[in-house]
Amino acid sequence: MLLAAIWGSAFLAIEIALKEVSPLLVAFCRISLACLLLLFVVFYKRYSFPKDKNSWFILVIAGMLNNAIPFFLISWGQLYINSSTAAILLSSGPFIALVLSHFVTNDEKFSLFKLISVVLGFLGIFVLVGGDIVSQRTDAIYGQLAVLLATIGYISSGLLIRKLNNINTVVCSTSMFLTGFIVMIPFVPIHEVLKINLNSISFIFILYLAIVPTAIASLIRVQLVRRVGVQFMSQVSYLIPIFAIFWAWLFLSEFPKSNAWIALILILTGLLIRRIKES
Repeated sequence: MLLAAIWGSAFLAIEIALKEVSPLLVAFCRISLACLLLLFVVFYKRYSFPKDKNSWFILVIAGMLNNAIPFFLISWGQLYINSSTAAILLSSGPFIALVLSHFVTNDEKFSLFKLISVVLGFLGIFVLVGGDIVSQRTDAIYGQLAVLLATIGYISSGLLIRKLNNINTVVCSTSMFLTGFIVMIPFVPIHEVLKINLNSISFIFILYLAIVPTAIASLIRVQLVRRVGVQFMSQVSYLIPIFAIFWAWLFLSEFPKSNAWIALILILTGLLIRRIKES
């Protein structure tokens, strides 16, 4: 629940940071600051980075798909949609993962229960975005598509990371942040970085975003996976959008519309059906 509360707060932090900072800078500062903190942990623990080219090739691609591209897309998408909608869309990740895994892996094929969960999940997405499509709210549609593309990036990187079982989890996460940071450098104007007001509310929330929902949350996730396993950890998917809605209501007085609640119920039901079958 702590991890879900932390990850759920990331959407609120992004929404507030965007009031004064561009989506690209929010993503870049988030990655660079988190990278510094995780590098400190790696050197403090005296972990070793991989030395073979094949591992680094995968880490570079995963760093783009898991950090650089999704962090930018989510930040850009939240220019046009609120934090609750972004969180609900991102919670559809397990359904996208089921579809991709069916076609690219040999051990995660569709079953009847998985098919039902996928149908419910995508029905929830349709309910959430359908109103904007009908009313032709182009900006909102683009924002929603950006978050869905970020979700696909997360899932794709997860499939790649499966090939790096020999690398320490903290080192793997740190390496992806490092490569994501390096990849983003050419796209970030230096003069915009220098213009950031370190005393502004936006920068305070960027700092929070980098340290808590990004760096610290990744370390908590590692510890949880080691103690209770990946299956138990997957339950966090149920709680992230609920916490995101709560934080948005508490700090911004934002309350989701009826279609968002229906979409959330459909998505959570799909996750529950999948969970029951897996257990």
